Amino acid sequence: MSIELHIEQMPGYLAARFIGEGIVGEASEQFDLIAEQCRCAKNDKLLIDTTKFETKVYLADRFLMGERAQIFALHKIKVAFVCKPEQIDARKFGRLVAQNRGVTVEVFTDFQSAEVWLLR
Repeated sequence: MSIELHIEQMPGYLAARFIGEGIVGEASEQFDLIAEQCRCAKNDKLLIDTTKFETKVYLADRFLMGERAQIFALHKIKVAFVCKPEQIDARKFGRLVAQNRGVTVEVFTDFQSAEVWLLR
């Protein structure tokens, strides 16, 4: 299993892109690093792209990812996740867990909608 993280400055936000194959925990372990990059770049808006990340996602993974996303609330970072439709569960459990921890977060399947939400 191999996962890459690419962080790129975009107009008005930072984009973190996960590429490769791995487990959700590998990706969410990078949230501290991503939050630190946002802080250093003075960005309070973040787009996390998982459309090129291949993994199976279980309920426990969604909970863990939502919990780890709390770091974004601590830094007051607004987060838009862009995922493939099959990566999103109907109840958006991971989003709910993150929101319950104070994260301003939404999940999308297209970049345009994510950018519109993120930049407003």
